Amino acid sequence: MQFQNDMSVVRNGADAGVQQMDDALQLLIQRLWQRAKELKYVLLFVVAATILLGIAVTLLQSPQYNASSRIEISRIDVGSAGTEDLSFDMQIRDRQYYETQYELLGSRFLAERVVEDENLAQDPYFREAFGVEESDVSPRTLANMVQNAVTIVPIENSQLVDIVATTSSPDLSARIANSWAEQFLAANYDKRFGDTQLARERLENQLAELRVALEESEAELASYSTENEIVVLNSPATETGQQQTGQETLSTSQLSALNQALIDASLRRIEARSALEAERGNAEVDSAAALRSRRAEAEAQLANLRTSLGPQNPRVMALEAEIESLDRSISSEGGVMSSARQAAYERALREESELRERFEAARGRYLAEQNLGTEYGILRREVDTNRELYDALLQRYTELGVGEAGTNNMTLIERATPPAQPSGPSLVRNLLVALIVALVLSMAIVYLSDFFDRSLRHIAQIRQQLGLPVIGAIPANEGEDMMQGLVDPKSQITEAYASSRTSMLGLLPDDGRKSVMLTSTRPAEGKTISSLALARSLQRVGKRVVLLDLDMRRAGLSRLLGITAKTNGLSELLSGAVSEPNIVHLDGHGVDFIPSGSLPSDSGDLIARGTLKQLVRQLEKQYDFVIIDSPPVLGLADAVEIGHVAGSVIFVMQANETSIYAIRNALARLRQPGIDILGALVTKVDQRNDEYGYGGKYGYGYSYEPSEA
Repeated sequence: MQFQNDMSVVRNGADAGVQQMDDALQLLIQRLWQRAKELKYVLLFVVAATILLGIAVTLLQSPQYNASSRIEISRIDVGSAGTEDLSFDMQIRDRQYYETQYELLGSRFLAERVVEDENLAQDPYFREAFGVEESDVSPRTLANMVQNAVTIVPIENSQLVDIVATTSSPDLSARIANSWAEQFLAANYDKRFGDTQLARERLENQLAELRVALEESEAELASYSTENEIVVLNSPATETGQQQTGQETLSTSQLSALNQALIDASLRRIEARSALEAERGNAEVDSAAALRSRRAEAEAQLANLRTSLGPQNPRVMALEAEIESLDRSISSEGGVMSSARQAAYERALREESELRERFEAARGRYLAEQNLGTEYGILRREVDTNRELYDALLQRYTELGVGEAGTNNMTLIERATPPAQPSGPSLVRNLLVALIVALVLSMAIVYLSDFFDRSLRHIAQIRQQLGLPVIGAIPANEGEDMMQGLVDPKSQITEAYASSRTSMLGLLPDDGRKSVMLTSTRPAEGKTISSLALARSLQRVGKRVVLLDLDMRRAGLSRLLGITAKTNGLSELLSGAVSEPNIVHLDGHGVDFIPSGSLPSDSGDLIARGTLKQLVRQLEKQYDFVIIDSPPVLGLADAVEIGHVAGSVIFVMQANETSIYAIRNALARLRQPGIDILGALVTKVDQRNDEYGYGGKYGYGYSYEPSEA
């Protein structure tokens, strides 16, 4: 249930926001429409001026002639698609291709080719048609002129394109259109086939340069190999047939073979030694078994270390010394070796020693060659790189030999002919353009006029922009005395103030204070007559009302009622000249009145004293309502001081005159703690302009609705 209530609140809030937007839009439209009616003569002048200008432009323009040539553009890779996706892809590529061709058709490079082909710089007909002096002619200027004179018109759902040239000369238009089409076709042909020979020549030059570079790099590599005695045995190839840079040389091959032979000799020596030791007597076996085993292990370690570390390594020398020690120990154990086994062992030992010496020599040569390998690798890579580039260019050169010529995919279908009748200027078209310009200018004038005139022009502005409820809207008095309208109980003025009285009573709290101050932004907005009218309206419904004229600088209400400044009034009471207020009963209006009295020079100081507050409190006890006519807000401090004394404030504003910004400034001064602004009373409403929102339910027939307040 709570969720439904929340959703209802959200929905109502959204509906309210939409309604506010609709109201704001309606307000803007109504305000602009009213502003247009006010500026109707200005707008009529703008429309008439633009129409006359369009007619004048039409009469002053020279005749223009359109000449059109037609070409056909066909796709190069036209083919059938096997699937729907491929068909869609073809459609996209077709659209891109044709859009590209249309852009190229209107480009400036074609205009430059046309200028050069037709020699327009020296053509007197061209200079006369475009009004160009010979001294002012430049290729760029001529190209821009020709480009602006040509229009590209693709024919929908076809491969045809019209090239339309417009100038003041029919012959010149036909020449430009035909030349434009011919230059476009020639440029397309050159783009497809004209560059083949140039590409072949360029590739031939590059091949010749790379051939020389390849030969030089190979010669340098061979010379370096000869000087440093680097013999390459083989050069492994990659899958593509290209040579790798890590070739096997004679030194590496010899070192590898000697290393393998040395390992084999060491194994044979160890085997011979093992066989020799196996013939030892049974007595020697037990005592020398450990020594022989240790010596065999040392022999194996020594063979490996000599191969990897060299004979001068400390570890190798230590193992040799250990083996000699083990030999002496084994010899000291006694026993007679077999002479055959001894001879085999000695041969294996000598063979191992010879191979070791050869291995050390080969290893030295290999290490010396390593220092030369870096430079050799650089030269080798340079040779391989040059060969790869040469092979790639040779392949490209071979491929270019296939497509040296072909047919153009674009065709000139119809040549342009000099037109017999001019195509412009068009009076109807110029008038339509003039009307559109007039409409735009009129809308701009109306909007700018309304934008810079920020006067109060609609009742909704008070709620939306000022945040005030509308107490009432008083119609303007057209040629009628205002006092006579107030006296007549059936007049529109009386009815309007009666409606305002009802709204005011609805806004005032039942247990609140009944002193109401009327003020405005500036003088002459109707607050003085409104004070008297509201007092009369309250008296008509049986309320006891006293009216105070606290606008002591002007004494407008006192003068309106015919009471002179010589009569003692509020200025004398506040200054202390008299001790009791001078209450005058107005027989013609049925209310009591306290005049302003003499015009003081320090009315602000008098109002700031505590006497006024005491007076208002005393009058609230004696009367049902205390109505105060206050000075305007802007430029004076009196209204703010009186607002703190009064129970509530009614802000009076004149329609169509008072600026919204001025009203905001005045309200900002009044909106202080202790001052309650009850609402707004709009005066001098033009009843003929109901779209302003002051008439009807918003005007003198307005009735207070708590939801709107």
